[in-house]
Amino acid sequence: MVVPHFSNITSDPDILHDGNNVSTFESTVAPTSESTANSWKCPLEEFEQLKLEKDSMAIDLATCTQNLETPNLNYLKQNIFSLRSAEYFSAARRCVHTSTAPLIRETGLYGFDHLKTPRGFQRMVDDAIERSNELVKYIAGMPSGPEIIKAMDEISNAVCTVIDSAELCRHTHPDREFAEEASKASLRINEYLNYLNSNCTLYHAVIKAEQDYHLLTEEAQRAAHYLRIDLEKGGIHLSSEKLDRVNQLNIDIVRLCREFNENIIADPGHVDIFPASRIPKKLHHLTRPIYRPSRALNLSTVPDSNKKEKGFRLVTEPDALCSILQLASDAEVRKLAYVRGNSVPRANLVVLDKLIAARHEFAEIMGYKSYTEFALNGNMASSPEVVNSFLLDMSKMVRPKAEEEFKKILDFKRERSGQLHEGLEPWDEAYFTRLLKSSSHNLNYSVVASYFSLPQCIEGLKLLAESLFHVTCQETPLAPGESWHPDVLKLSLHHPDEGDLGYLYLDLKSRRA
Repeated sequence: MVVPHFSNITSDPDILHDGNNVSTFESTVAPTSESTANSWKCPLEEFEQLKLEKDSMAIDLATCTQNLETPNLNYLKQNIFSLRSAEYFSAARRCVHTSTAPLIRETGLYGFDHLKTPRGFQRMVDDAIERSNELVKYIAGMPSGPEIIKAMDEISNAVCTVIDSAELCRHTHPDREFAEEASKASLRINEYLNYLNSNCTLYHAVIKAEQDYHLLTEEAQRAAHYLRIDLEKGGIHLSSEKLDRVNQLNIDIVRLCREFNENIIADPGHVDIFPASRIPKKLHHLTRPIYRPSRALNLSTVPDSNKKEKGFRLVTEPDALCSILQLASDAEVRKLAYVRGNSVPRANLVVLDKLIAARHEFAEIMGYKSYTEFALNGNMASSPEVVNSFLLDMSKMVRPKAEEEFKKILDFKRERSGQLHEGLEPWDEAYFTRLLKSSSHNLNYSVVASYFSLPQCIEGLKLLAESLFHVTCQETPLAPGESWHPDVLKLSLHHPDEGDLGYLYLDLKSRRA
């Protein structure tokens, strides 16, 4: 039981006296047989702020209750981001005495004990392979259909746990050693996956389970069906010689795709802009200051501190390039960034040629004319011809509207520049589209952005997940060692019928790798 305690209070506990003895609000936890008295203090300003937020929440709650009694979708849409609970509880947490918080056991990355160190990824792979091999031996004994599907599901869980963890780590972890070990683990487990996909014992067991459909639940029947299809898409039905080649091509394709993405990260491209005044302040967070010798005619008359001209280096990775093309008013800056951003990395030209060749050979061995035909087989699109037909039909439908909008943007640019014969370049479209929207609709992007602060967006995400999927998202404390940075948010996902679905890690700040 929590017993409020005030120093020198009046009969109204919400009224605090002036003076040093009332500068804090105290609360005493009544001791029990299992606890001793603990107290915590909160500055007067924070206490008053909490009171105001509490009163405001009470009003909000009453309003929400009234509207929930008469469901109104428009009201809910309008008030998605008006929730105050995140701010209230965030302030309240600052006043909680840490001695009352339960101790959380130290763990490794993502809650896996193996991942307390980068080398733990290799141990994780070893354990997954060892357990999967045990299950393969069990399946080789051809147990009942339900037992086969259960064992296959456990193999999938063991392998996918490693793949998911390794892929997440190598794409997000700022520690280079962790990322490299995760990359090695991902390659190892993918090679093992090729072994599983070419294991004839597993294939025959899945066929047996599919034939024992009368013993399976509806869900298990679907699992058996798609397991067989996936194994056949991996070439399990081919001769041993062709299967070996298909497995090698699969490994090559994975490596080439990874190399393609790594090249983009390693060489995003950049442009150096002088003078610094050509870059608007709203883009400075994307830049790095650089300097070059000043071009002043008489350097002897210029103080030493002014002999260097300041500029900015703009990295042209996709997200930054998008911002540059929208916000840079200097057309030459936009052009330089656009050309550079779409010309790197040069190394990927060779990688792309190899990837196309490997995929084409793979498709031919599998009996298809092209990799596109292989990839679409069994999908709703069904064939390249269907896809091309769809795209052509869509193009005919949207082209008139697209041409109309293109002309609007072109006319707007000519009006702004006073040049009646200027064209609309690729690096102009995003910039003038943004200006046209602002002008036509009296739209101030900075004002709109103020309604979408990070806490409000997260609360909106929670509300959408619950309203669309009946999934609740609850912020969960991170165990020591579980995250790669203390700013990472962890949300637990729960469904009333399905139970706990998993966790969502949100790292919403840029990290230097």
